Amino acid sequence: MSIEYEVRNGNLLWIKNPITGVVSYVVDLSAKSFAFTLSGRDRGQASAESRSAVPDERIRQVTAECPFCPGNEHLSPHELIRVRPEQVEGLGHHGRQDGAQWIIRAFNNLFPRIPDELTGDRNESYVVVEDPRHFADQPKSLDDLMFSGALGEEHVFRLLEVDTEVMRRSMANPAVHSVVIRKNQGRESGASQPHSHQQIIGSPTALPTLEAEIHAQRQTPALWRELIALVEQLGLMLDDADGVVSYASPIGVFPRSYDVIMPEFHGLITELSQKQLRSFARALYQILRILGPLPLDYEIHQSSELPLHAHVNARLFPYSNVAGTLNLPSTLLKNTAAARHMLKRH
Repeated sequence: MSIEYEVRNGNLLWIKNPITGVVSYVVDLSAKSFAFTLSGRDRGQASAESRSAVPDERIRQVTAECPFCPGNEHLSPHELIRVRPEQVEGLGHHGRQDGAQWIIRAFNNLFPRIPDELTGDRNESYVVVEDPRHFADQPKSLDDLMFSGALGEEHVFRLLEVDTEVMRRSMANPAVHSVVIRKNQGRESGASQPHSHQQIIGSPTALPTLEAEIHAQRQTPALWRELIALVEQLGLMLDDADGVVSYASPIGVFPRSYDVIMPEFHGLITELSQKQLRSFARALYQILRILGPLPLDYEIHQSSELPLHAHVNARLFPYSNVAGTLNLPSTLLKNTAAARHMLKRH
């Protein structure tokens, strides 16, 4: 097997990422405090406003200033796509915001990730607003934001359908040769806008992370199948259904990472049938629901040379790559079993 790792007494001790070369060691982190590195997020250092009930007036002020909230559409660039409430099946009252005329919107990003000059003088950076709700139901603090795991499975499916529409628009530009779908949730993930949204970025060349994955795939054509076999052996599998596999990744870039992968499908998300897209959306949604409001990020990686996949990283633990090493919590197997049990109950 091309993936280097060591197991003793049935326990994973270390594993080397075959794409980046980073070695992850499994250690006991239960007594380690991350309060300082999470900027006081953990217990007791929150502001007085966050600790106490937030007045309705403050909620109104925040949403009035947010360019992604209903009624503020004029604050964002020209709208490209809009999904109305009646276009999302089974949404019900729970998934609606009073007065909102839309559920999902897409438009160009005011701040392009890649300069227009490199993509045919066209802005190929996009924002997809996932939901009109800025806050979760009955917020008790300004940190009680709407999060992707609360959207519902059908909503996430429609969200990915919008992503494919945006991608087709971008790929119609001959200067674009690679597209990534990116999500940041929470301050710790680097999100600059608290309202739940995605970014879609068209690039003139294969993005560096995809280049690294493609190189590894060429070196070891069976790489992904080997990884899937290993996570199953280690008890890290979450689900395997309808051509989509999900698991807790021992080679993620953060200590708590998950992958969703279609091992037999090499291509773009725009090439999936509705049935395939629904299966991929379901697996992604399951992980988002497990993580809930935790800070997280995910990227959907796609290329004709790669199996379609998404990397999902929880930011509960800060990034701690030291000299090419990363620590994985010893509770990884236990947490995966709990997540698997949660999925079976729903």
